[in-house]
Amino acid sequence: MLRNPVPLIERENLFQKPLELMTGRYPSFLFGARVGNILPVFTFRDVTFPYLEPFLVYLLENNYQTLSAAETSEIVLGKKPLKMPSVVLHFDNAWASLWTVVGPLLRRYDMRAVTFAIPGRIQDAAEPRPVWGQPGHDPDVDRSKRPFCTWPELRSLAAEGRIDIQSNTWSHAKIFCHDKFERLILPETVLPTLSWPVISDAPEPLKTLSSSNVFHPLLPTRSRLSDALKHDVDASMVRRIHDDPNAAPYLFRQHFLQIETCEEREAAIRFELYQSKDELEARLKRPVNHLALPWGVCGRVTESLLADSDYQTVFADRVGGYRAAVPGQNPRRIMRLDHRYIPCLPGRLRKLYWRVGR
Repeated sequence: MLRNPVPLIERENLFQKPLELMTGRYPSFLFGARVGNILPVFTFRDVTFPYLEPFLVYLLENNYQTLSAAETSEIVLGKKPLKMPSVVLHFDNAWASLWTVVGPLLRRYDMRAVTFAIPGRIQDAAEPRPVWGQPGHDPDVDRSKRPFCTWPELRSLAAEGRIDIQSNTWSHAKIFCHDKFERLILPETVLPTLSWPVISDAPEPLKTLSSSNVFHPLLPTRSRLSDALKHDVDASMVRRIHDDPNAAPYLFRQHFLQIETCEEREAAIRFELYQSKDELEARLKRPVNHLALPWGVCGRVTESLLADSDYQTVFADRVGGYRAAVPGQNPRRIMRLDHRYIPCLPGRLRKLYWRVGR
């Protein structure tokens, strides 16, 4: 039984983007108009040096200034006028390339950016890794055994002040949300790093499934910040499936799940929101007042908790939302644009939406 109907914003929907385009949810500068009284916020994730540099060069050559999270907040809240031309660059998840690639490029072009880090996934290290141009630099560091920035790297970036480090929740977790058996994890099972569901809410260490959990069942997942109730797989059933994989669909129907209560869900979401902020502030000695929700998902429980939080701005999707920061809008529902649309900004060698889409 589907206990928590999945909202439209969380579903894979081929028609969502065309509908948003037709209803004016995308800024008109994508189609050749001026930017107007909005602040474009562009989001990146893991990057390489040759991939990222052309976007920064375009901004540099066309005199765009890059703003911090605090400046974004002041503009949205009406405390500071929007000066053109300005943009915000977001690097989600604080992948290791934030240290090895993004930092050196921002230094080269005298720009600023915002990153949203995941404390539950950050490891310690004796020293920072080599950056681009140094001996030992790993160009594929985002797929290494330490795919995210380490604490020494984040501390160094925070001290420099060029990259504004904010919260991406404690674990950026997906959870099992339904009792439908889909398939078993096999040695060859591959999922993106952040798509392996969390199977333990304990803060230390964060425990997620991986390809090493052979014969553990995979169920439908949703964001921890959604309204879904977490489904835990009974450990004894996992052992029985390991002994007899063909019995999985039948065993699954026999007391296979433990479902959290509404109170447990609220406590887990509260932990995600507040522990992330507390940990980052304690480790980096910098204020953390801004939050990006994983996959842009903001459930009703999360929304109610954020209303009483100290977060000044929250980046989250909503049906019918406008994909830019607008002065006077709801500061806890700011939507962003994919970084590929940076060349659509007015300037020399400008491209229009349909060319970027290719």
